[in-house]
Amino acid sequence: MFVIASALSKRCAQNGLRPFDPRRDSKPVIELIAVAFGDRLGPAGQAALAEMRRIVRWDSLLRWFYWPGASGVMPARGFVWVEEGRVVGNASLRRAPGWGGFLIGNVAVHHDWRGRGIAGELVEAALGEVATRDGRWVGLEVRADNQVARRLYERLGFREVGRTVHMLRPAGLPLVCSPPSHFPLRRGRCRDSTSLVKLVHAIVPEPLRPLLELRRRDYQLGWEHTLDCWLDGRREVWWVIEEHGTICGAVQALRERGRRPDRLKVLVALEHSGRFETVLVQQGVASLRGGSEKIIETVLVSPTLPLVQALKEVGFQRERVLIQMKR
Repeated sequence: MFVIASALSKRCAQNGLRPFDPRRDSKPVIELIAVAFGDRLGPAGQAALAEMRRIVRWDSLLRWFYWPGASGVMPARGFVWVEEGRVVGNASLRRAPGWGGFLIGNVAVHHDWRGRGIAGELVEAALGEVATRDGRWVGLEVRADNQVARRLYERLGFREVGRTVHMLRPAGLPLVCSPPSHFPLRRGRCRDSTSLVKLVHAIVPEPLRPLLELRRRDYQLGWEHTLDCWLDGRREVWWVIEEHGTICGAVQALRERGRRPDRLKVLVALEHSGRFETVLVQQGVASLRGGSEKIIETVLVSPTLPLVQALKEVGFQRERVLIQMKR
């Protein structure tokens, strides 16, 4: 009788909220994310999930991969919700380097346990952790069509600060060739770095920059950045349009490793909207082996009609809209 009571007590003690433990929780959290989000993860999310599964298989190396800086794909610190020894809820929490705040992600609850307030408990636990670590703000992203989650976050004090439109170009579409050479288009150079940062700041509203984790080093062209990309298994090229000594538009074509989608980033100064979108999109896709081999993903922070139209002309389709919220 004592043995049965002890076992029941131990099981009850395992229920509810507790901090995320990378050694025992990584695998169940990964599977929870797969079940909770399903095909809504998109190609990039699915590829990241596959990477996490491969890492977890190497249990002896898990601790090395978990520490910050060792890997960007493993679940971050945070909290899990356990029922009968099974992880049914998760909320990740990580610091936004250089911005004085924290980001909450992967808020997931198993379908069988939804509607019981678990998501709210997880997010409130994350907010409490931020308070103890003197975080100045907390941010997160949510799909625009997820009304339940949006209402929860609003009730907890989060407010919308921006939206991003995510578009995909499927693999296997016809090759895209470089645009005619009469356009003032050239390869990006090291001296363009400061101008690219200014261009990004002109396009992305200031309140949104911390949530998108904009970093100056991502726009620092030169051999050091090229070497970093090469060591990470990626290939990057920038093209810019310059008029009268001012960069009016730019495109980054990034070939990702493995099954991750390639990425395209198109920047056009608002005062030049409608002039350069088509040439930049064509050059960017052409730089990614013509865009025929892999899926290409692009994220639009301030989508204009000419840019959206230029992307659609080469086969891009809208995948989702994410809302960035801050507290």
